[in-house]
This record gives sequence, structure tokens and C-alpha cells, in this order.
Amino acid sequence: MTTNDWIAIATVVLSVVSVVLSGFFGVRTTRLSHKLEEDRARRLEEESAIKAAERVYEPLAQAAAELQSRIFNIVETGWVPLMKRYESHGDYALISTAFLFAHYFGWIEARRQAVLSSSGEGRRDEGVQQLIDDVLKILRRSNDSEGFLFFTVEQRAIGELVCGWDVNPETGARIPNVMGYASFERRFHADEDFAKWFGSIHAGMDQVSTGDVRRLVAIQRALVDLIDKLDPKRRYTAGFELQYIDLSDNPAQT
Repeated sequence: MTTNDWIAIATVVLSVVSVVLSGFFGVRTTRLSHKLEEDRARRLEEESAIKAAERVYEPLAQAAAELQSRIFNIVETGWVPLMKRYESHGDYALISTAFLFAHYFGWIEARRQAVLSSSGEGRRDEGVQQLIDDVLKILRRSNDSEGFLFFTVEQRAIGELVCGWDVNPETGARIPNVMGYASFERRFHADEDFAKWFGSIHAGMDQVSTGDVRRLVAIQRALVDLIDKLDPKRRYTAGFELQYIDLSDNPAQT
């Protein structure tokens, strides 16, 4: 074979090797790109659950703060004086207390659905969930009395009754909303089945009138812990006194 023939053969061999190597590295590059894209998607999914949950942190923190504030007033003032304070407004004390529980349950439901509509987990929201569970467990605990007692399914049901969703026409994003007081009061008076969900508020009135505020104190303290996690810098709850109820003057209730 002539030199030109060897050169031609070498050229062909080099071309084949170049094609093989290009294909090999091309496949590796494609696989690497695919893996990087999967990792990026996974990180975005993990963030999405946190972002979805955090979108309701502000209204949830405010709802928790309003509820703990009412509980604080009931314990400090007593239910009968509270009723007398608002006696010119009919059953406002009863209905507004029921509303504050419902409003809290509504934003808990909004957070739950927001997280379910996304995927992934995040450490910060796991901490929030634990504190939400602490409140839930106190509310469902039945060893004290029927006062202010809401079983787990009842809490969820009330949340579903007062929570709704709007859709942003431009982005298609679901936006949670929770029933306001005017709508709540109207439905409470007009719908007996709806009002029955709040029978434990009536029982709670009787319980507090005897001086038994143990459940309320436990609920209030758990709510304060939740608010501390949701809003540690008090951006959403600056106007509230967020301190544990102090029963040191009444050790029988601690």
C-alpha cells in the first residue's frame, strides 16, 4: 500500500473514532444535563411547598393572634363580664368567639390545601406543622370537658365550610379566602346545621363560668408558640400582646 493509502485509512479511522467519541460524550452530556434538570426540578418542587405554605403565613398568624387575644380576654375578664360588656350587641360575644375559632380553622385548611397542591418538603414548614398539630391536639382533648372541644374531623370540617378559593384570571393561580365576620354571622343565624358545629362554645361558656379555664389557657399558649414560629419578627402581628396567660395567682388552674 502506498503512503497515500495509509493516510486515507488513518483519516477514515480518525473520523470513525471522532464520531464514536462525539457520540459517547454527547450521550454523557445529555445524561448530565437531564440529571441537572431533574435536580433543579426537585429543588423547585421542594421550594414550591414552602412557598405555597408561606403565602398563608400572614393571615394564619393574624387569625391565631386574634383567637388567642379573645381567649386571653375571656380568661382575664371571665365569660359573664364579657357577655355583659357586649350585651347591647345581642349575642355578639358568643358568635364572634365562634367566628374566631372558625377563622383560624379556615386558614389552617387554606394552608393544608396550598401544601397539597404542591410537592416537596421543607424544614421550616415542618416546624410550623408540628406547632399546628400541638394546637389541634389540645382542641380535641376531651378529658377536661366538652367546653371549647373540637375533634380533629370537626376542625377540618369547619375549615372546609369557611374556606374558599378564587382563581387569578391571568396566571390561573388559586387564591385562598376565608369567610368574613358578616357572612359568618348571617349564616350562623340562618343555618342551624352550620351553627351546630359550634356547640362546644356554649359548653365552654358554662365551663368558664365555673372558673375552669385550663383548656383555654393551654390553647392560648399553643397559639402563641405557633405565632412565634410563623411571625418571629412580628411583621404581621405587631398590634397584639403575645404573652402566655399567667395563672400564678390561681395555682389550682395551672
